[in-house]
Amino acid sequence: MKLKNYFFIITLLIFLVESCTINSNRMLRTPRNYEFDKIETELSQIEYKIDLNDQLTFQLYTNNGFQLIDMFGDDGAGGANTQRMMQAGVGAGGGLYIVRIDSLMEFPIIGDINLVGKTIKEAELYLENIFSEFYVDPFIVLGVSTRRVFLFSGSSGGEATVLPLTYNNMTLFEVLASSGGISASNSSKKIKIIRKTKDGIKIFKADLSTIEGINQGNMIMQSHDIIYITPNFNLGSEIIQDVNSVFSFISTLSLVWLSINQLNQ
Repeated sequence: MKLKNYFFIITLLIFLVESCTINSNRMLRTPRNYEFDKIETELSQIEYKIDLNDQLTFQLYTNNGFQLIDMFGDDGAGGANTQRMMQAGVGAGGGLYIVRIDSLMEFPIIGDINLVGKTIKEAELYLENIFSEFYVDPFIVLGVSTRRVFLFSGSSGGEATVLPLTYNNMTLFEVLASSGGISASNSSKKIKIIRKTKDGIKIFKADLSTIEGINQGNMIMQSHDIIYITPNFNLGSEIIQDVNSVFSFISTLSLVWLSINQLNQ
């Protein structure tokens, strides 16, 4: 009988340890005195830069974009020329161009070009200079269609969202607003931004609980940034959930124990 009692107690202890789920949903934890990278003012002024696996839209017009302005005019010549460029895949709507893993992307006529690390404006001027050998005063419009960030709300429901950066130079404030803001179960004091840079992984912490955090909220997001909003420490409800599961297990185990005793009598 003592052996059975020991077995019962050991089984119960193992279950109690394994079933503890308090704060088990929290991700990307940092040590108590972790030194975060500082959100400097410059991070609110950095423009988006083209990166690997980006998909770019590419539009080319001649004569410094005259056809783009004149395409809706009464003179059919400009509109017809633009339409021919579009059908040739060089003008507006010409398709997507993907930045390969080797940092190159293939454009018509000029072949492979490396635009990684350039802002949109820098890339446009760079391409205009190259295409000037083939076209008269080329005017180029680039767009990135795959810019996105990964937002983890950190709440008990485990909500996560992939948010597209639909506008140029979207800030942390704009990303949070696009996701509906910060819920009551999350902390506005502890928002982590994880960014991959050429110097390695950078981890920033934004505190938006006071007006002093406005500069941090204006930090410009880069594609593939990870934003994690730390959840509030809700000890009471999680303990109740764990206790309920433990009581349920004890009740089931007690019934099994009583059944075995009755069969042994």
